[in-house]
Amino acid sequence: MSRLLERSAARRLAGETWLTPDGAPGSTTGAGLRVAVGYPHRYAVGMSNVGFQAVHRFWNLLPDAASERFFFPERAELAEYRRTGLPLRTLESGSPVRGFDAVAFSITFEPDVVRLVRMLELAGIPPLARDRGPRDPLVIAGGPVTFLNPEPLAPFVDVIGVGEAEALLPALSEGLERGSRQGQLDALAGESGFYVPAAHEVETLPGGMLLRRPAPGAPPVVRARMGKDARFPPPATFILTKNTEMSGKFLVEVSRGCPTLCRFCWAGWNYLPKRSFGVDRLLDLARRARPHTDRIGLVSTAVGAHREIVPIVSDLRDQGFRVSVSSVRFEDVRDEFVRPLAESGERTVAIAPEVGTDRLRIAIHKRVRNAQIFEKVEVLLDAGVENLKLYLMIGLPGETEEDVAGIVPLVRRIRDLVRSRRRGGRTIASVNPFIPKPGTPFQWKPMAPLPLLVRRMRRLQRALGSLDGVEAHCKSPRLERLQALLSVGDRRLAPVILDLAAGRGLQPSLARAGLSVDWYLYRERGLDEELPWSFLDTGMKPALLRDQARKAAALLAA
Repeated sequence: MSRLLERSAARRLAGETWLTPDGAPGSTTGAGLRVAVGYPHRYAVGMSNVGFQAVHRFWNLLPDAASERFFFPERAELAEYRRTGLPLRTLESGSPVRGFDAVAFSITFEPDVVRLVRMLELAGIPPLARDRGPRDPLVIAGGPVTFLNPEPLAPFVDVIGVGEAEALLPALSEGLERGSRQGQLDALAGESGFYVPAAHEVETLPGGMLLRRPAPGAPPVVRARMGKDARFPPPATFILTKNTEMSGKFLVEVSRGCPTLCRFCWAGWNYLPKRSFGVDRLLDLARRARPHTDRIGLVSTAVGAHREIVPIVSDLRDQGFRVSVSSVRFEDVRDEFVRPLAESGERTVAIAPEVGTDRLRIAIHKRVRNAQIFEKVEVLLDAGVENLKLYLMIGLPGETEEDVAGIVPLVRRIRDLVRSRRRGGRTIASVNPFIPKPGTPFQWKPMAPLPLLVRRMRRLQRALGSLDGVEAHCKSPRLERLQALLSVGDRRLAPVILDLAAGRGLQPSLARAGLSVDWYLYRERGLDEELPWSFLDTGMKPALLRDQARKAAALLAA
C-alpha cells in the first residue's frame, strides 16, 4: 500500500473517538458478512452525516458482521490512486473495497451519484450493474436521494433501499445471508422497501415517456419501509472527530419530518407522520459525548417542533453545551425555547422566510407574513441571538418580478432590526434557485428558465451585496442544473453520468446521449403524467399531492 494513503488513513483514525462502547469495529477478518460502507464525498463531509455513521455502527453491532468505511479521495489521494493503480481502499484496514461481500453507499445529495460512479471505477468494480459478475460485491444504495427518485442511479447499483435505515437495515442484513449473489437479489426483490432495478425493464415511448415492465415475481409498486427499530438509538455522532465540517461538534437527530408541509419541500411530505425521538435517549447520548466536547448540534427539518424541545435545550445548556440548531421555524420562535439556546452561547440562528412577499409565501404553504417575521426576529434578538442566517429562494412557481424585488426590503428590515440591538451583528442571506422535488406538490412544476434565473440572481446579488452588514451568498443557477436534472431524471441519464464522472461537461454529454435538458427541466408536467418515480409508494397518496398542486395554482391565479 502507498505510504501517502497509509499516513492519511492513520491520521484520520488517530483523530477519532468512539463515544459509545458498542459498535466500535474490530477486525473484519472472519466475519460472516463484510460490508464496505461508502459516502460519495470527502471524509470531512461524510463524517458530518449522522445517518452514515448510524449505518456503520449498525453493522458492527451484529454478531456475525463487520463494517469498514470508505470515502471519495482528497485531491492528493486521488492523484496517488491514479499514479499507483491501486484499487480504492477502506479506512480501517486499508483493504480493497472490491473484496467485501457488499458495498453500501449512503447518498444525501443528487450530485453525489457522479462521485459514486467514480468511486466504483476507482475500486475496480464495473460501474454498470449489468457488467458485474458473481465475484463482484453487491452494490447497495440508500439515503434521501433513493427515497425520492432512484431512477438516475438505477443502472449503477444492484439494490436500492427505499425508506428509512432503521426499518431497512435488519431486513437487508437477512437478505444478504441468502448465499449466492442472485439469491440475494431474488430475496430482496420480493421484500418491501427494496428496489432491484434489474427486475424492472423500462421502455421509451414516443414523446419521451417511459413504460415500466416488472419481471415476473417483481412487485409493480415498491413500497417504502418506514418506522423505528428498537436496536437503533437516535442517529447521532458516534465517532467524534475534528476533521469534519462540523469540527468536533456532537450532532444528534431530534425529530424527523416537518408539520409545515411547504409545497416545495420533500422532507415534510416524505417523512409523514412527523416523529420525535425520546428525550431520555437524546439526553443520554449527549451525556456520553459531554466529556469529549462542549458543542452539540440538534438536527431536524423542524427542531423546534419537538414536543419537548424546551426541556431538551435547557438541560443541554445546564450540562455546559453550546447548543446549535439546524434552523428554526417561525412557528417555534418563542422566548422559552430561544433564550436557553442563546444562554448556552449560540449566537447565530437560521430562519427561512423563503420569499419576499406574503402572496407567494402563502401560496407555497408557509403561513407567516412579513409583519410576523419581523416580530419573530425581535423575539430572537431579545433572547440574546446576535446573527441571523436567512434561507431564501427564487424561481418558485408563480414568482413575479415584484416577488423577487420584495426580498431586498425584507432583508434590509431584518438587517436594521439586528443592527439596532446588536452592534456588529450580521445578517447572512443565502439564496437558492427552486428545484422541483419528487414526492411534493411542486413535483410537476418546471424549473424557471436559466436566463431568467441568472438575471434575477445577479440582481439580488448586487442589491443584497450593497447592503452594509449583509452577507449575500447566491448559488449559481448553472451549477444547480445538475442537481435538478438528477432530481427529476430517469435511467436514460446513465451515459451522461458516466461522461460527467469522466470529467466531461453537462451540455455535451446530454447532446451525445440525444437528451434534452429542456424536456427534463423546463416543461410543465401534466398531473396525470407517469413520472419516473411513480412506481414508489412512500405512503403519500398522489391524489393529495395533486390537490395541493391545484390549491397552489388557485392561490397564485387569484
